[in-house]
Amino acid sequence: MWFFDALASGFQHPTDPARLQAFRIVFGTVLAARFALSFGQGGWDRLTPGSLSAHVVEQRFGPARAGLLFAVYRPALIVRTAAAVALAVGVAPRLALLLVLAGAAMELLYLKSPNAIRYSLLTGACLLLAGNLGAGLHIAHGSSTANTWAQVLLVLVTTDIYWNSAWQKLGSE
Repeated sequence: MWFFDALASGFQHPTDPARLQAFRIVFGTVLAARFALSFGQGGWDRLTPGSLSAHVVEQRFGPARAGLLFAVYRPALIVRTAAAVALAVGVAPRLALLLVLAGAAMELLYLKSPNAIRYSLLTGACLLLAGNLGAGLHIAHGSSTANTWAQVLLVLVTTDIYWNSAWQKLGSE
């Protein structure tokens, strides 16, 4: 019901900031786990010289730009994982979120089917619009309009993802 109240009031309807803060914690935790698991699933060695993925990147972007990606790839893996942990625990959440989004966007350069990355970038962008991401693992309950717009966007993005998935499944049968 808050969704329709927020739309009707021009996003001035107060909501509980705890919802978005809890989402930040879960989002950061999921991305931290995903980024950490990528180290062991070939991520660390993905763009090593002579590998197939390095060859594909060189063909796609040319040797100069590919060399730049190769140089920043491993440090970016470490930074984005640390930033995801910082986002989850609420240490400088806005800066951590920017680093996480940059690290996730880097994956668009070399992965073939980046739909999960696009969803992560979209939901992260919605979080960037929040007025109060919270700090630490503390979730502050109350009433505020600081996060109403971001919450509405997250509901719309999530609804769109599920709607499109259902629509594709109906069309494939």
